[in-house]
Amino acid sequence: MFLEVEPCGNVDRPFSMLYREMDAPREVYAIKYPVQGSDQPVQVTGWDAETNAPCPAYACRVEESGDGVALLIYGGTGGLRLKELEDESDWSLTTAHQWGETHLVYPKNAFIVYKDEL
Repeated sequence: MFLEVEPCGNVDRPFSMLYREMDAPREVYAIKYPVQGSDQPVQVTGWDAETNAPCPAYACRVEESGDGVALLIYGGTGGLRLKELEDESDWSLTTAHQWGETHLVYPKNAFIVYKDEL
C-alpha cells in the first residue's frame, strides 16, 4: 500500500510511504492517543483534502522495517482527524478541540475500536 497525504487545512506537511499490508484494512472508530500527558481514548476519522470533509479512517497490520509488525492507522488524502471520545460536535477544521495527523503507527496490540465492533 502506498500512503500519501497532502498538506491541507487538516495537516500542514506532506507524507508518503510504502507499507506492506499483512491483513485487510478495517474501519476505525476510536484509538488511544496521548492527550495532556496521558493516553486517552479518542474518536478518529479520515480527512479528504479535495472535499475538505471527513472520510473513513482505517487500520491494518503492516511490516515495519526493523521493528517487526505494527498497526498503521490512516485516513484520506488529508490524513486523520481526532477528537476526544465524549465530543459530539461535528468534524470540523475550525474546532479548537480537534486536531490532525498525517497517519499513526502503533504497536500491533494497541487499543483500538473498529466500527464493525460497535
